[in-house]
Amino acid sequence: MVIFLMWALVSSEWDIVVSMTIELPECKPPDTPQWGGYGPRESFYFPGDVIHYYCDTDFHIGGNYYRRCEDTGDWIGNTPVCDAPQPFLLVNQSSTADPADQNGADQATDGSRTSCSHTKGGGSESWIGMLQNPGNLFRVMIYLPKMDVAYEVFKIKKDGTEISCGKKVGKVEYLNWEFHNCPSGPNAFNAVGVKIKSLSNEPLRFCEVVAHVLTNPTCVAPHVPIDNGHLEVNRKSANLVCDPEYTPGPDTSLTCVRTGVWNRKRLYCSGSDDNW
Repeated sequence: MVIFLMWALVSSEWDIVVSMTIELPECKPPDTPQWGGYGPRESFYFPGDVIHYYCDTDFHIGGNYYRRCEDTGDWIGNTPVCDAPQPFLLVNQSSTADPADQNGADQATDGSRTSCSHTKGGGSESWIGMLQNPGNLFRVMIYLPKMDVAYEVFKIKKDGTEISCGKKVGKVEYLNWEFHNCPSGPNAFNAVGVKIKSLSNEPLRFCEVVAHVLTNPTCVAPHVPIDNGHLEVNRKSANLVCDPEYTPGPDTSLTCVRTGVWNRKRLYCSGSDDNW
């Protein structure tokens, strides 16, 4: 943005009028995470302006929660990603409270928070979900009904060992998600499933289980400037989105070919005047 400044120096004998042009740097609207967005949305931003990122329900934000427009006209940091839940290949539980009510293990993975899995009472009850794509299980989200709960979450590794992702013991006052972050450590990408084990004689009950898993390869934002458009990014691809009245060129996306490395393509948006 260009700002014109003018002032006058006045004396009894002469007048001097001085004008000056100051160019302030701007940040153009940044790239966006797939399955999420940011706010506030503006056509341009000044240095010091801050935007805050968010993800859709059930998605996990990975990276910066906010970014700031710098004096250079660049955004600090990387565009974050919104990690989609990893589907379960199969689910099972040690018992079912009432098979006639269809409250089996799959009630916790049907996408509805009003249907809940429900085991019988007694110790050592458990729920197990095997991941569709093994990888680095880094977070488990459990949607709990209002009741007393006592359970522990485990990451099941390929060799059968179980690593604790934390526990929940106490009264749940509100319908809400409980988050359990799993440790990484050596061989983090060999998780194959989730286990939720009861820690009391009460029935094990919850309404949804969501697993967030990283699979190789993974990349961060490619930092490719796009005139008249932006990129919509996830950990695997960066997809071109052109502004209204502009059309994409032949290539419309970048692909993460190995961890930390994007393939090279020329992405651009062209308007009708560009053809003259």
